[in-house]
Amino acid sequence: MASTTTRDVARAEPAHTDTISETLAQAFHDDPLFTWLVPDAVDRRRRLPPMFAVFSDFFLPHGETYLARDGAGAAMWTPAGVEPVPAEQGELFARRMSAVLGDDAERGFAVNEVLEEHHPAEPCFYLQFVGVAPEHQGRGIGSRLLRTVLQRCDATGTPAYLEASSRDNRRLYERHGFVVTAEVTAPDGPPLWPMWRDPAPSR
Repeated sequence: MASTTTRDVARAEPAHTDTISETLAQAFHDDPLFTWLVPDAVDRRRRLPPMFAVFSDFFLPHGETYLARDGAGAAMWTPAGVEPVPAEQGELFARRMSAVLGDDAERGFAVNEVLEEHHPAEPCFYLQFVGVAPEHQGRGIGSRLLRTVLQRCDATGTPAYLEASSRDNRRLYERHGFVVTAEVTAPDGPPLWPMWRDPAPSR
């Protein structure tokens, strides 16, 4: 049986949407951003899977969403030069998020507005989410998911960008070469850290 530290990572397909959504919902259930976004724990457990399903529907077409082979972890990326949610689909995305988040949607849109203000203009791979189910954390799966794209960034000279939503996640990203560029918040929200990674020099 393969070790969890060497578990294969594969490009996700639409058929994997349920697995991606459940894995990310478990991974982010206690994250500071999501506990602020949906304060009630029972409600959060109900709302996060369909919320991540919406993200999956919009990110899977980019071809840069990855899943650990047994569904233990998932990562959603947007390739350089591509809008995470194309402008012509923005209204549909907002409607679907509103339907999922209900009374909590206003906080979600406030966070999105702040993040859009700080999103770099320079083309870069953008990491929307990477998460590992709690029972599989601490085994290197998150790092493996990151390296799947970051090794390609290094090979092609492409920078990468993300926003860390917790200090633990920030430390993980720092180990992979990301550097904090700012600290931002939505009104009354927790701190978020935009992070930039220049490609590693070729050897």
